[in-house]
Amino acid sequence: MNNNINYNLNGNRQNNFQDLQGMKEVRSTRQVISNVHAIVGGSLLGVGALILAMHFLFDHPIAVRVLLITGGSLAFVGIIELIVSTFFRRSYHREQAKLARLKLEGVMFTGEIIRIHQYFGMHIGRSQPIHIECSYENHNGKTCLVRSEPFLHQNEGFPLFPYHRSSFNAPRHDNYTVWVYVNPQNPHDYAVEVFRQLMVVQSDYDYR
Repeated sequence: MNNNINYNLNGNRQNNFQDLQGMKEVRSTRQVISNVHAIVGGSLLGVGALILAMHFLFDHPIAVRVLLITGGSLAFVGIIELIVSTFFRRSYHREQAKLARLKLEGVMFTGEIIRIHQYFGMHIGRSQPIHIECSYENHNGKTCLVRSEPFLHQNEGFPLFPYHRSSFNAPRHDNYTVWVYVNPQNPHDYAVEVFRQLMVVQSDYDYR
């Protein structure tokens, strides 16, 4: 039974290969947050270690104490940032491992987007975290509701007033395409894969 399911899934992948043209994978919010914390943490740890090393160049007790306190504080904050980065990185890797497992062992369905939830007040540059709520119809003809993991929606214009919801363009349903991978033995075990639609220009000649 499982072999038939996997075979059908592989067939669906081949049939949907052309649909991937003009699409791009979205960026995971967890991955981006992990990278940001890693950069900040590494920078603070490096600067803190440098300041700590500088205390060997001074003999004045107050100067040495100030360098030790400043360098130690920066290094400590840097370590905290790296710990936070590790937490989000592991969470992202678990998310990707689950998706890979369900792609291999699960059943694939085409999802229909019913709602896009925006996280107002959270922005990373010109991008805003969102997640998608969608539905799919299983083999029994039943409609099931699922949701994606948070990812970043890139805004077209630069916001004049950061963190103000009217400064950002709302994502549209036709901006994204979703596929749902479900464990045939446990429908609660699922993963939603999201692709962003790219603008495709139809042309008679392509000289690029």
